[in-house]
Amino acid sequence: MKRMTRQLPKLFLKLNKVIYGKGLRLVGRPFIFRYSKAKLRIGDNVTINSSFLSNMIGLYQRTIIVARDEAIISIGDGCGISGATLYARKEITLGKNVLVGANTKIFDNDFHPVQAEARNANDFSKLELKPVSIGDNVFIGCNCIILKGTRIGDNCIVGAGSVVHGSFPANCVIAGNPARIIKENI
Repeated sequence: MKRMTRQLPKLFLKLNKVIYGKGLRLVGRPFIFRYSKAKLRIGDNVTINSSFLSNMIGLYQRTIIVARDEAIISIGDGCGISGATLYARKEITLGKNVLVGANTKIFDNDFHPVQAEARNANDFSKLELKPVSIGDNVFIGCNCIILKGTRIGDNCIVGAGSVVHGSFPANCVIAGNPARIIKENI
């Protein structure tokens, strides 16, 4: 019976046509959902922590991964995600071996139109969408916010609590609000 309970989240992924590789490890009960026209791919040997005791930093929530509309979410091999949110209306890509710290949020949109008239009229056709791309071997500290249009190069470190927007080259440390490069050529 216990084995069956552990398999239920993966059964839901299969029913929702989420593509996932071998060695997927789900700790707790993440919320992973793909709209019918969206694509969601999870690579091999990925760990998704959603149990409050799975990360000693302290998780505020379960992991939430949502690919909406015709969005694409791609999570590379060897990634680890703890109590984070990935919410895409266009595209979010995590390279290989990306570690996403506890309670981090990654969005490719603003959720509401920026213009007051469009927002008041619930005109989501005015919603600005920009893909997010995170390179290989990136470490994102806890409680970060990665905003739409962000591009982070390979081997970067994002300091805890950072609010990240813009493009950042490979091999640097990014931190702050707004985030900026604080060390290069690491």
